[in-house]
Amino acid sequence: MNNTHRFFIILVFLLPQLMIGQSITSNAFYSENTDYPGGNNDPIFFYSTMSDAQLLAPIVAGATYNWYSFNTATGAFDILEQSGGETLMNVTEKGYKVDVIGGGTVTPYFCWNFVPAAAIDSIGLPTESCSNIRLTGYVNNKPLVYYNHKGDGNSQLIDYGYSWSSAPTGPIDGVTEVTQLITAPTEDTEYSFVVGQKFAVGITPATLSYAYEAIAVSAVFSFETEGTADNEATEGSAPMVVRYSDESLGNVTDWEWTFGDAGKDYVADPIFTFQKAGDYAVSLWVMNSDSGCESDSEVQTFTVKEIVLKVPTAFTPFSSPGENDEFKVLYRSIKKYRIVIYNRWGRKVFSSSDPAQGWNGRIGNRKAEPGVYFYEIEAEGYNEGEKVTREGAVHLIVTQN
Repeated sequence: MNNTHRFFIILVFLLPQLMIGQSITSNAFYSENTDYPGGNNDPIFFYSTMSDAQLLAPIVAGATYNWYSFNTATGAFDILEQSGGETLMNVTEKGYKVDVIGGGTVTPYFCWNFVPAAAIDSIGLPTESCSNIRLTGYVNNKPLVYYNHKGDGNSQLIDYGYSWSSAPTGPIDGVTEVTQLITAPTEDTEYSFVVGQKFAVGITPATLSYAYEAIAVSAVFSFETEGTADNEATEGSAPMVVRYSDESLGNVTDWEWTFGDAGKDYVADPIFTFQKAGDYAVSLWVMNSDSGCESDSEVQTFTVKEIVLKVPTAFTPFSSPGENDEFKVLYRSIKKYRIVIYNRWGRKVFSSSDPAQGWNGRIGNRKAEPGVYFYEIEAEGYNEGEKVTREGAVHLIVTQN
């Protein structure tokens, strides 16, 4: 084993963090590549401190090494006195070049070296509206600058990396800019700005928070339909009574409910009765009078059906309980109602003005005789001129148990 190989084994043992590759490598905690126009990029190394920073050139058997440092005044690389070895000690924050000379060829390699320091001065709110806010983080990061020595020589500032998050909602996905346009929240929100997160392995990122007082509102409502099996029903018969609840977001001070052409209301939680058949487009408008922000809800359509009256032809009141044991009409949207039932001799045995009330087959406290009974019904709906009359026979049937 020659001396060169022996030195390499000892070096790897002493420097386990060293990054080995087909270019200059380092014991830096993080690295990325330059972004020269046209490619042909170099590694950039980042350190917590330069006290023990060192570089390692690609190892070539029998090669010699000449090291250079970048001169920002001239834009050229100046030869260093320390030359001849593949390892460069006493590295500082600048660019370096090494010529690897062997086999009659000279192969140059380049790199840049920095100690980042993230800092934030403040967070500002340059733009605020009912729809969006624009937050800006004002940074005072230590400038990290490298130069395109292979091209136009122009300088390039290294991006520290930026992220925004909010409480209570959490990280804001896809945000990597110092200035960020955000949908205006409807609740007070704390925004946090973090700089230098990509260097978090080696340095402490800078963090600053901003407490934002919300001005936006968002109109939202829920409802319960009274007298229905489904308390979220949007269809029913008149009178259709609906209890509305404001669930809007934000500091709401004013409400305007629109119930199609049936009317309006201006309280937070109205109870509204739809009296006529038809379709009603219901919406809620809200406003924060302190900020002037307003919002319209989505439209919800409620449908009131026209009058319906259906009369059964038979019932079995004294058989199994709950099974067709009342003579009762099926109805919808009835405003006025009157039913009279007679026996075959014309004697009135039942009457009612409530379509929900049925005849249980009794006359007083005794059971009516099985047979045919006759009814007369008059009903009036909620629409003008909407009347229904029915006359017919119903069979009271007694089944054998």
